[in-house]
Amino acid sequence: MYIGRDWSIEHNQRAKVKNAELRYALVGSGEPVLCIHGTNIADSLITPLQFYPQLFEKYQFISYYRAGYNGSTLEKDSLSIEEGAEHAKQLLEHLGIEKTHILAFSFGGVIGFQFMLSYPEMVHSAILLEPYLPREAPEAVEANVNAFNRAMDLFKAGDRLGAAQRYMVDVCGHSFLSAVDMTNPIDVWDRVAVDANIAFTIDFPAISNWGFRMSEADRLVEKKPTMPILAAMGLDSEAAMPGFRETQQFLMDWLPQAERCGIMNATHGMQSMNPVEVGQAALAFLQKHPMD
Repeated sequence: MYIGRDWSIEHNQRAKVKNAELRYALVGSGEPVLCIHGTNIADSLITPLQFYPQLFEKYQFISYYRAGYNGSTLEKDSLSIEEGAEHAKQLLEHLGIEKTHILAFSFGGVIGFQFMLSYPEMVHSAILLEPYLPREAPEAVEANVNAFNRAMDLFKAGDRLGAAQRYMVDVCGHSFLSAVDMTNPIDVWDRVAVDANIAFTIDFPAISNWGFRMSEADRLVEKKPTMPILAAMGLDSEAAMPGFRETQQFLMDWLPQAERCGIMNATHGMQSMNPVEVGQAALAFLQKHPMD
């Protein structure tokens, strides 16, 4: 994987949304694809995808830093999942885009999932890279709580970078850190050290307070999403932390149109660990479900 010394994508455009201003970038040309990143590493979705440049030949990727990340502002001290989805909607309205594909990862996958529920008319298709829906199986809940508590202890002690990396190792495994080293901006850990404050004080409380539960989906959701959906999972994700099989099975059971995708040699950070295969899968899915 070689494309030079650094491959940061400059998010040099700005859009005012409710209680925030978002930095964003447009990469490629063609049908729009809205990218929604996860916690801690705001560059870990669009940046690794550059290793599969075919994606940008027919699709325009809209990458934005969620409120509080990498220079995007947040004018209050909390932000719900629903408000995060509203920000995505307002960004698209700023760009004059009425309908888009979605590519969303982890916590961003939760926002993408909520976006599909709140604004289905704006979503043509969705690629969900292990959306971090709240676990319910006891083993998965315990593993997630333990990972959060270990990281939070470091965060409270003032070690923001250590807290973020501790959580990543517990969720994704040790090899994830070296994958981030080699597929993200060269100053990625400097950015993470700053953005960990948003992850621990905004993102984690938001998902804890989110009302959706997989076991109650039929009661909570009046109308299921009907757009094409690709549910992607790292083949080694469950080995790193339990809970990903539970989410994948829910998506396949609850959404009869959902398609499966397994990414080899990858855990939860699949697009950083195997960006070429994620790019290949995304391109195949998008081409299968064109807007026209």
